[in-house]
Amino acid sequence: MSFSKCPPVKTPENFGILIICLLICVFDTYLNAILNAQQTELTLFDGLKVVSATRNVDITSQIVKVKTEFELKNEGKEDVSFFVNVITEDEAKHLSWMVAFETGKETGKFRVSRAKVKGAPDGFIFHKLELLNLLSTGSAIKVTVEYALTEYLVPHPKEIIQSENQLVLYSGLANIPSAYSLLKETCIYKVGSVQPIAFTDVSLSKYASGKITYGPYENSKPYTKKPITIHCENNSPFLVATKVDRFIEISHWGGNLAVEENVEIVNKGAFLKGSFSRLDFQMDRRGMKQPVVRSFKSILPPATRDIYYRDEIGNISTSSVYPRNDRVEVELRPRFPLFGGWRTNYVLGYNIPSSSFLHSSGSNYALRMKMMDRLFDNAVVQKLRLKIILPEMSTNIKLVTPYSVKRLPDETYKTYLDTFGRPVVVIEKENLINNHIQTFTANYNDLYQKIKIYFFSFIMNLNVFI
Repeated sequence: MSFSKCPPVKTPENFGILIICLLICVFDTYLNAILNAQQTELTLFDGLKVVSATRNVDITSQIVKVKTEFELKNEGKEDVSFFVNVITEDEAKHLSWMVAFETGKETGKFRVSRAKVKGAPDGFIFHKLELLNLLSTGSAIKVTVEYALTEYLVPHPKEIIQSENQLVLYSGLANIPSAYSLLKETCIYKVGSVQPIAFTDVSLSKYASGKITYGPYENSKPYTKKPITIHCENNSPFLVATKVDRFIEISHWGGNLAVEENVEIVNKGAFLKGSFSRLDFQMDRRGMKQPVVRSFKSILPPATRDIYYRDEIGNISTSSVYPRNDRVEVELRPRFPLFGGWRTNYVLGYNIPSSSFLHSSGSNYALRMKMMDRLFDNAVVQKLRLKIILPEMSTNIKLVTPYSVKRLPDETYKTYLDTFGRPVVVIEKENLINNHIQTFTANYNDLYQKIKIYFFSFIMNLNVFI
């Protein structure tokens, strides 16, 4: 019997691979530690009591809007610095926006951060709301928490013919999820003027005037769940912008900001079953109450000019512009009505004087603009990519955003009379609604602006003499 000779082990190469694996493990452990540190484990204040809580849930559009008002009282021996708000895991998957403040004082927003609660059961997600002032012993405060869920309502049935109304299914709770005992609670669902097809009937539930009321319930224990479903009519547009590429180009020469948005939209309502009839569409007596998108209105900044609206084919003439005192309204009408499952894309662009948004002090500049324009009512944007094209040779670029975003590596954009190209700041954000239309600030230094002006002036004068 003969044995083949084993190849020699290359120790240096294996050792290098081992080192790389160890480095990857260390980096992964470090990254997980950072992520876990962002969700601090909290111990609730024993003396904090929820005297009453009222929750209002609006399911009349494609966005589920939740507003809960808590009346809190500190009956403990120590001051209270935070309150914990609770949502279900299903809601957390669709959470787009959340804000908290003292009732009646909307300007003083609380800091909201994801957290863990010691000893809490599974199935709940917690957010720590940091009070602006300590709640001393014996004091009380009213707190309002608002949040929005996107793509949470489910069309049921999933397909409808052209003459049918759109029905949706909502799954939630008849009570308010809480980490605290609730002395009194009420949950109200706004479902519209049409009586719902069906809803879960639990104790102390009723329907009246377009609202389903659950409660009031008394002495509810923490982490209580009373699951319900609501099946109701909802013909509002389920229009979703799957992708928005927004470009802002700064021109110091002309004192102009050129803005362009490339938008892909889809109607995520119940799919159209069967063929489309133009005649039936025009003769439908429901008019604007049909579950179809005929047109939508975008809102642009005041002083907007040179507006254009086009797609891959060319200019789309079915649009109207309505200047207002504080805005410019643009009614956009696609080339065809958008039924459930139908999609289209378009480009909307305009120019605007930079004096309203670009501020300077010497060679230092600050651009303050909105993260995005209002595309349409109750808009849902799955993914926004914003590109800010700064003047050539800009330096010391700093970006301040109103909420967390993903900043991608800077790019370079070359256009007329450029030598090195213009720096481009690129950021991304997912799952946005109109509440995210807030102001960012892009700071940069353009020390070479005067040099460029003097240089081109010299060239122009030289040509005159020649």
